[in-house]
Amino acid sequence: MPRPPTKAQVISNALAARIVEGELDPGAWLPSERRLASEYGADRSTVRRALRMLAEADLVQLRHGAGAQVRTAPKVRRAAADITRQVGEWRGFHVSAQKGGRRPFTRTTVTEVEADERLAPRLDVPVGTRVLERARVQGVEGEPPVQTATTWIIPEIVAEIPVLREVNTGPGGLYSRLEETGRRITFEESVTCRLPRADEQETLRIGPEQPVLTLWRRAYDQEDRVIEVTHRVVVGDRHELVYRYGSGA
Repeated sequence: MPRPPTKAQVISNALAARIVEGELDPGAWLPSERRLASEYGADRSTVRRALRMLAEADLVQLRHGAGAQVRTAPKVRRAAADITRQVGEWRGFHVSAQKGGRRPFTRTTVTEVEADERLAPRLDVPVGTRVLERARVQGVEGEPPVQTATTWIIPEIVAEIPVLREVNTGPGGLYSRLEETGRRITFEESVTCRLPRADEQETLRIGPEQPVLTLWRRAYDQEDRVIEVTHRVVVGDRHELVYRYGSGA
């Protein structure tokens, strides 16, 4: 059985929730150690451990002699529709980051994998099908990563567009290459929230109690065939996802 959280973890989790949910704004100062110790019924050494956990999760900055301050880096405001059009050289994350005046980065690895029991149904291919995997870590310069984004592409598309095997697929990336072939693309996306796995904690530089959004996106062609699937894991407090809707049938 898993061990129950320590008192310091309980305090850290409670403060993290207040930060992620917006109760404590960027730049705000946390209550003093003395006040937190009184509020949570703990000694000050336990409160200090809790604050160090928050700092390790990059939620606060510890300032000697002043206290703990909520990190001030603004969230990347991500428009869900940013993948539907090319802006300059980019689509997707880079477009939204640049709109906010930030300098984005992407680290990409490309390989082939076999579609397993989890992935194959999403791609609508048999288990064991060899598919192209494009794995990215994305963020803005000077800050920890905001998200991982992994895309799997069916073999027919890769055979038709071999540049997809390259790290740099050209202006606009995958979706611009697909549109150049005459395809009309429709997207479907689902969003959930959970705690991060150990490998995600390391890659995204977050603590075990820091929530992440998980997004699964399918891309369909005009024949309603699934041509690729993308899975994103996004640090909740570094990212704001915006959807825009219209009324009518």
